[in-house]
Amino acid sequence: MRFTVRFALALLCVPALGVVRPAQAQWSIAPSVALGTAVPAGAFSRDVAESVTFKGALWLRAPRVPVGLTLEGMYAQFRDARPNVASENTHVGAVLANVTTRRHERKLELYGVAGAGWYWRNGPTDSFAERQAPGINVGVGEIIALGRRDFFVELRLHAVRTPARTGEQWMTFMPLLIGARF
Repeated sequence: MRFTVRFALALLCVPALGVVRPAQAQWSIAPSVALGTAVPAGAFSRDVAESVTFKGALWLRAPRVPVGLTLEGMYAQFRDARPNVASENTHVGAVLANVTTRRHERKLELYGVAGAGWYWRNGPTDSFAERQAPGINVGVGEIIALGRRDFFVELRLHAVRTPARTGEQWMTFMPLLIGARF
């Protein structure tokens, strides 16, 4: 059994190491950056307003496989929307791993994305442990190939489990991002 697993992993790594002929597909790793806005949803929208959002990612693609993987870091800053309350902006950071669908060799490429990650938030809690939580995300995007660069537009829904002590069950928001893949 161990030999079979090692053999399968070795076969997957051969294209990444460049041991195959140049005409064959290779593993690709493409960094990307995106900037946009995030709209709060649900109970989270009572306290905060739209935000500025930034995302950096690595897109990982294996040859001839219909799905890929993205590893991402995201930051959003929501401004306080409560009237007559003097408080700081809410900052949300996340480290995410996502599975993305893909098509081959097209100028316009619609893709789906779904994943999970770990989120951090400054907020009304006293403990650092209560300001971090797991979350999920799901969304769609469109890649537009222009020359040697790929540009994309992406919309996602993020849902983060919050501690019961804050009075909320979920913190949800939807970033709309425009970015480039290099």
